[in-house]
Amino acid sequence: MASILCYGCGPRSGRTRGAAENTMVNVLQSVDVGNTSKADTIDFGRVRTGEVVSRSIALHNTSEAPMVVLSTQTSCGCLWLDYDKRSVPRGEKMAVEINFDSAGYTYFVPRAFYITTNLSSEAKKLVVVATME
Repeated sequence: MASILCYGCGPRSGRTRGAAENTMVNVLQSVDVGNTSKADTIDFGRVRTGEVVSRSIALHNTSEAPMVVLSTQTSCGCLWLDYDKRSVPRGEKMAVEINFDSAGYTYFVPRAFYITTNLSSEAKKLVVVATME
C-alpha cells in the first residue's frame, strides 16, 4: 500500500502524485536513517519556477532491527514524500520519492524534511535544496 504524506499549504494546481516504486533504479543517493546526528542534503539542482520535480532516494536500514517509517514532517507544503508503508529488514533499502512544487519560489530554496522511524526517538533530518531559474 503506497502512502503519500503532504503538509502545510495544501494541494497546488498541477500537482501529481504517484506511488514510489520498490526498485532501486534511478535512486540518486542512499540515506542512513539510523544516523540522526547529521543531516543529509537532497539537491534538486536547477528548477524552473512552477515545475513539480521529484528525486528518488533510498532509506537504508543499517540497524539490527526491522525499520518502519512512523511519521514525516516538513517545513513547507511544497514538499511531500511517496513511499510504501512496509517494514524494511535490517541491511536493506526502501525507495522513497521526494517531490517539490516550485510554484512561487525564486532564487535558492532550502527546505527541511524530518523522517521518524522506530529506530530512534530522534528524527532524521533531510535538507532539500533547489536553485530556481
